[in-house]
Amino acid sequence: MMISFAVLCGIVLEGVVFLIIDKEPLSSFSLNWFQLLSIPLTGAVCSLVTVLLLCRENLSKKAYMISVIIHCICLYGVVILFGKLFSWYTKMDGFILMTIIYFLVYAFVWIATLFLQKQDDNRINKALDSIRDEE
Repeated sequence: MMISFAVLCGIVLEGVVFLIIDKEPLSSFSLNWFQLLSIPLTGAVCSLVTVLLLCRENLSKKAYMISVIIHCICLYGVVILFGKLFSWYTKMDGFILMTIIYFLVYAFVWIATLFLQKQDDNRINKALDSIRDEE
């Protein structure tokens, strides 16, 4: 779901940027039905890649980091391939903008995930401490 929303935001942002640069009226911006259909499809394919690469247990820190790098590259490939197939971008500047958006979203998602996991860890530790204090 997060991937689909990020892709939608990226496509809309790209369209708005080019409307501003080209000084086109906002009414000229549109998304075709196949572009809208491609968004949840992209999310599903990216989720499948995530499950295959990152949902493994007992990996060393080095192996996990390698998996994250491979994950980033694979998702980038999916997004760029779907972008070309479904006309999210048509020119090189659109490709560059989609690349920048992808890496910004990827970094944001990892930072947000780590932050939320840290909060969960702290809550669990506090609960365990209170259980130990009761004993």
